[in-house]
Formats: sequence, C-alpha cells, structure tokens
Amino acid sequence: MVKDLSVYVPEARRKPGELGITAITFLLGAFGYYFALDMTSGEYSSPSVFPKLASTVIMVCSAINFLKAIRRERPDASSPSVAQYLLPLDVVVVLSLLVAYCVALPYFRFIGSSYAFMVAGMIYLQRGKHIVRALLISAASLAVLVAVFRYLFLVILP
Repeated sequence: MVKDLSVYVPEARRKPGELGITAITFLLGAFGYYFALDMTSGEYSSPSVFPKLASTVIMVCSAINFLKAIRRERPDASSPSVAQYLLPLDVVVVLSLLVAYCVALPYFRFIGSSYAFMVAGMIYLQRGKHIVRALLISAASLAVLVAVFRYLFLVILP
C-alpha cells in the first residue's frame, strides 16, 4: 500500500530527547555567533557576516522547534529511551563496522579495508541476502572511487 504524502499530520507526542537536542542546537548556534564576533568588525562586507547569519538561522530554527516540541505531549512511558531511540541495533552494528574499518586501514590499506567494510555493511543491512550482488557492487563502487580520486583528482589514498 502506498502512503499518501499529500496530507501532513503532525505527531501528537514528542520524540525521546527532542527537547534536549533542540536546546543543544541552540547553544551550538550561540557559540558559533559568539566566536564569529571575534572574527572582524561589524561591517556588512566582513568575513564574519556569513557565520553570524548561519548561527542566527540555527538559533531561530532550534527555538521554533523547541517551542513546537513543548506544545506536544510527553513521550509515552512505553516509548524507548533516548539511547534506544538514537542507537538502534543497525546503527550500533554499522558504527562498529566503521571502527573496525579505521583499525584495519593501516594494515590492509585503503582498497582492502574499504572493500571489506562495504561488503560487510551491505551484507548485514540486506540481512545476509544478495551476497554476490554486494561483492560486485562494492567492487564496482571502489573501482570508481579509486579511479576518480587517484587518477582524476590525483589524491594519494592511504
């Protein structure tokens, strides 16, 4: 069944950690604005104009999201905790594969480590199906990446 995306229905309940992340985002915008004040003078052509503008947009958007989240009902008692909501099993596994990739990189160099990471990630995310396809797509993707970065952009790969 196809979901009708033409009708927007706002959620009645907040997501776990929604108020906290909007407050953190606001603070990051405020820090960005504070550090942009030290860049140059307050002229419109100074290099600090864009960082100030971007920081202001971040603060305004996070304040709007914070106010919207306050108006919604609290999350259910049965809803997952913030850690469970932000780090489901798939995210934890892919992050673990990424750490293993970083550890393997000095030993197996870029091509070997990247190929193993892509294959393992694709096989896991496809739940063990289409192994041959994962091997072929990873090889083709890696070949294109190496060709573009090593021969077109002349980047020395690790």
